[in-house]
Amino acid sequence: RGVRDQVAGMSQGVRDSVAQRIMILTVRELFEFHLMQTDPNWSNFLYDATADSVNLIDFGATVEYSPDFCYQYATLVRAAAHRDREALVKVSLEMGFLTGKESPEFLDAHVAAAFITGEPFAAKRYDFGTCRMTERNSSYIGTMLKGRLTPPPRSCYTLHRKLSGAFLSC
Repeated sequence: RGVRDQVAGMSQGVRDSVAQRIMILTVRELFEFHLMQTDPNWSNFLYDATADSVNLIDFGATVEYSPDFCYQYATLVRAAAHRDREALVKVSLEMGFLTGKESPEFLDAHVAAAFITGEPFAAKRYDFGTCRMTERNSSYIGTMLKGRLTPPPRSCYTLHRKLSGAFLSC
């Protein structure tokens, strides 16, 4: 049984606390350890109610990220959280998310989706249950699929898979 099943019948306070710790661990994995277990399966997190601890298991999908990549990604997250379009576009170009030849419509969609995804990092408390993040971001998918001139950086695929799983666990 994974963490979602373990806490499903517990109080909202316990569920919020566990979700917060999963998010904190995910952020620490990237920005502090530069090493992330990238499989977002909820069965890889176990909650020990007696010790009130969240434990991460199964390190088979662990990926190491360079300090430079982590710094750039932190800059990207910061720009998204602060809704700083200029900084977001700049670091997106530096990281290879953009080529510099994208249409204005594509850039608008890229920035809007990043701002939505950055919301949890701007708030002291973020309600994942009511934010409709996936639904809101899905409105930009068509524009981004049609206008994308380069694939996202390879190292972001596993990272984004883990972040999506962490967001969904909340």
